[in-house]
Amino acid sequence: MSAINLAARLLRRLERLTMGRRAYKWIVRDWLPPGDLRAASAVLGTMRFIRQIEPQPMAGPAARDILVLAPHPDDEVIGPGGTLIRAARAGQKVSVLFVTSGKGEEAAERVAEARMCCASLGFEATYLGGIAGQIGILDPARAIAEVVARIRPGAIFVPFVLDDHADHRRVNEVLLHALAGAKSADAEIWAYQVYSPLPGNVVVDVTDVIGAKADAIRIYRSQMAHRDWAHFALGLNAFNCRLLQGVGGARYAESFFVVPSGEYVEICRQYFRLADTYPGVANARQ
Repeated sequence: MSAINLAARLLRRLERLTMGRRAYKWIVRDWLPPGDLRAASAVLGTMRFIRQIEPQPMAGPAARDILVLAPHPDDEVIGPGGTLIRAARAGQKVSVLFVTSGKGEEAAERVAEARMCCASLGFEATYLGGIAGQIGILDPARAIAEVVARIRPGAIFVPFVLDDHADHRRVNEVLLHALAGAKSADAEIWAYQVYSPLPGNVVVDVTDVIGAKADAIRIYRSQMAHRDWAHFALGLNAFNCRLLQGVGGARYAESFFVVPSGEYVEICRQYFRLADTYPGVANARQ
């Protein structure tokens, strides 16, 4: 990270600390058009059925081969972990592609944790070794395209394009390039939650595997030291239980935006035509 970018981040942090509750005023500067909010609005506008969505309950994807794009080690379990655990237990092949290994000194530890987590769940894993916050476009896009051509997944999991993390959105930009001209018409995109609610059209009841999901998240001890991500994820899944119509009791659900890959690519193209994934940072194209 350049000295200028570091200084900008420190200045924004200072602003938040000094402004307190009045920090909402900085939204005007940071988010109003032509910023990210404009692009997000345009993307949601392409989904004309959003007000008519009634999430459909499903057990998970029917695909025999599933590819999961994880921007960082732990996203694959924090987000769609319950659905993937159910798929693996049903005999489906789950392949996880980790785009980054975190930052600096933590990278080796996070990869070791990812290996342990995937082995415990029966997932196959590929590691691109990128650096969090510095995801390029062309190199990871080529790697993803090669994996797609090799395993021909029927379902591709990726964080939803508007998820509230720059790396999560960036991986969607990478996927856009990876699938450009690819023979992926038969693949479904299962866009998943990590941080943000999404306009889900599919809901999966993961109550039966919620304990296994929590245990998998806790394998990432390096990240649990910063925040209880198991508590965070299960809280989001508990919130999603409102989508399980007619089901009582304490339940947990994962919500997804599921569309054919061609349609999702068009949504991503609309977003990235207007938005810079890393505002204020030059795009790394290699």
